[in-house]
Amino acid sequence: MSIVWLIGAFLLVSLSESTFAQDRSVDAPAGGLALEETYADSTGELSDEATNLMIADVYGLLRRAIEADVRGQDEYTASLLYRAADAVTELGGHASVQANPRYREVYRSVVSEIENYYGSADTLTLAFGDVFMIRDDMFATLNEVDEPLLENVTLPEIPPMVTTIPMTMNRLVESSIEFLLKEPDKHLNHWLSRAETYFPMIEKVFDEEGVPEELKYLAMVESGLNPRARSWARAVGMWQFIGATGKAYGLNVNGWVDERMDPEAATRAAARHLKDLHAMFGDWQLALAGYNYNPAKVRRALRAAESRLGRKATFWDIYTDIPRETRNYVPMFIATALIVSHPEAFNLKPVEPGPPYAYHVVPVYGMHPLSTIARLAGTSETTIKALNPALTRNSLPPSTSAYLVRIPTGTYDRFVREYEKLPEDLRKPATEHVIRSGETLSGIAQRYGTSVSKLMSQNGLSSTRIRVGQRLAVPMVNYSGASDESLIAQADGALVHYGPRNLRPIEPAPHTPLPAPVKTVSSRSSSRSSAPSNSTKITYRVKSGDTLSEIAESNGVSIRQLRSWNGIRGSTIRVGQRLTIYTKSSSKLVTHTVRRGETLSLIANKYSVSVSDLREWNSIKGSKIYVGQKIVVRQG
Repeated sequence: MSIVWLIGAFLLVSLSESTFAQDRSVDAPAGGLALEETYADSTGELSDEATNLMIADVYGLLRRAIEADVRGQDEYTASLLYRAADAVTELGGHASVQANPRYREVYRSVVSEIENYYGSADTLTLAFGDVFMIRDDMFATLNEVDEPLLENVTLPEIPPMVTTIPMTMNRLVESSIEFLLKEPDKHLNHWLSRAETYFPMIEKVFDEEGVPEELKYLAMVESGLNPRARSWARAVGMWQFIGATGKAYGLNVNGWVDERMDPEAATRAAARHLKDLHAMFGDWQLALAGYNYNPAKVRRALRAAESRLGRKATFWDIYTDIPRETRNYVPMFIATALIVSHPEAFNLKPVEPGPPYAYHVVPVYGMHPLSTIARLAGTSETTIKALNPALTRNSLPPSTSAYLVRIPTGTYDRFVREYEKLPEDLRKPATEHVIRSGETLSGIAQRYGTSVSKLMSQNGLSSTRIRVGQRLAVPMVNYSGASDESLIAQADGALVHYGPRNLRPIEPAPHTPLPAPVKTVSSRSSSRSSAPSNSTKITYRVKSGDTLSEIAESNGVSIRQLRSWNGIRGSTIRVGQRLTIYTKSSSKLVTHTVRRGETLSLIANKYSVSVSDLREWNSIKGSKIYVGQKIVVRQG
């Protein structure tokens, strides 16, 4: 398999300056923040009208992207898709927008077009994607779990490897396992393949940093081991760092380089960040929660729980007090660790392993285009980009020292030989820029990944006026120590190769019983509970859009009872399936779908019930409801 595979399913390569110049010449709103500035009111909030106008602009970008694709304008298509993705993820940052049904549709349209252009994604944090959309099915399943922290679950028997992080087993973890095993080709098989590429490196870095090896499975939950994954919250890379956190742990993030996408540098930063979080909480599960959420808010939830319980609180004690994504983050991590550490126990078929993560490192001076680096090494520009994902442009950055470039194995001797043939002035740092006709200070600043103010300060300029032939000192960064420290020692052409990954099956926490192995994780069980006394048996036929949670609520029974009566494990049901229900309720339960303009008060009047009853039956705080929301009403 070619090293090109390392790019991942959603490689949106850095676009050339000419591409963006072409795009800017088109008279249309610019995507992302520019769209918000166009439509937001004075307070920065978005009304329904503003939201719908922005959605219309996103559809316009998609239409133009499709037209450009038909005309074969690949780079222009990519730039338009990039802008559509940026705009829709900016919209997703507003909680009020997420309930807008049109937003969900345009989101799916953007994802669909990106998948049509680049291929299907396999990460839970879809590149340019929104966690609440991509993980929606999984978290909806987990949120329907009845008595989620009970531990009467079924698992294959797994050869034991006790871990530092407790692999707590409960129904949430069981449901996560079922979700991942339902369509392994969609996520798991890609992850297992990439594990052969990246896990050896992660294991080595974690060992050097002194953090538990099993934390490597977190990178699967975060990004599917995709170095270029991006989330709606502007988190980037295999370990999903936001810019500020990445910089705090020594990662260069500027106009030229984003080391959040460098597998080794980001892994070392993630290890140190996780270690700091563990020192803060003294508990690895809480450290994971802090990694996904705001550590200060996790501490606040812990203090409240400890005040309530009169003892030290655990992650499971604050489970209901933290956001949906974070509460289901730890169960998904545990499920992933159990499955990926021993796929045979879960009857997963062997997958084709990804290529070894191996390369040579060469120190290179000068802002050479990546096409030149590829030519010197006798390889493709795509391969150079795949080996150096931290580079965000099509050339090396301006640097006061040599930039350490990764090149394919077996190409070092050729590269050195061809590099020595370059003119001497091309093998030195580009410390100055000679102004040419038509250039502006802002254009020069953009070219070198800096700001106009920094450029003026560096050159003692009091205005932005410049002249042809004038020489400007260029602000530079020293990148020699930015990457993994071991790379510097390897910059003499030695092969960097991490070997095979560790195969250590993980067992659940010791107190969790391990039943006999099962052949598959099935949605049905062979045993069903008997009917309760003094009950009425009814048969319900599943309709499109039904969930176990809604069916249970509508008939006054629990999800656990519904599963037990029908031999169902998990929450998967199919349209047309007949469910047996034993109900004692004398009241009639109705599911009302909220329409535009309706309020809780109007719905209560319609069914002759009180607003407080509606809130209680549907766990609603306040009076906020949204179009399309399903409201359970008890009549009689």
